[in-house]
Amino acid sequence: MEHRKQANNEPERRATVAGLEIRANDAGKFALRGYAARFNSVYNMGWFTEEVHRDAFKNADMSDVRILLNHDSNQILGRTAAGTARVGIDKEGLWYEVDLPKSPNGDNVRVAVERGDISQSSWGFTLRISDSGNGDKWEKRDGKEHRILTDIDTVFDASPVTFPANPDTTVAKRSFEQVEQVKNETNTTQQARTAQIAAILGAASRRS
Repeated sequence: MEHRKQANNEPERRATVAGLEIRANDAGKFALRGYAARFNSVYNMGWFTEEVHRDAFKNADMSDVRILLNHDSNQILGRTAAGTARVGIDKEGLWYEVDLPKSPNGDNVRVAVERGDISQSSWGFTLRISDSGNGDKWEKRDGKEHRILTDIDTVFDASPVTFPANPDTTVAKRSFEQVEQVKNETNTTQQARTAQIAAILGAASRRS
């Protein structure tokens, strides 16, 4: 299926229901670990469903991922570029781990996770936009539109969150509409070609 190139790769965020855990080392320091995205999980996004392909992070830039509390840039817990956080891919999905700072924010997050008050994560990303596609593909599944994230360009944050907001699906809707437009244009072209061929054959048969 062809895709229409977008003007730019716009940021999106997704919430993930995934267990968070606190780990302590011998020095008495604490680290928070969790999954920002899981493979083989289908998320209900309202008018469509969505999943992350296992190879979606193959070329992703994860060199400067910020770990924020509730996506608040004023409440930063760690950063991969600073060596205070780590992210990676395993068979389960995209995981992150952050060394909690010795600060009120760090202490509050540790206590909230241990009590179960914070149990979810949310992550921010952009898709890779190229002449060959928009970093996603659409298909029908169980009578509903289904989106598969296939090529992540950048992961820019992963956040433990208290209330994961309903994700903004504007970018996804625009991607879907672009695919549908290309399909409609392709169908129109094919119909025109079919009509043209039929007219040629009809003219030929009349001459004979």
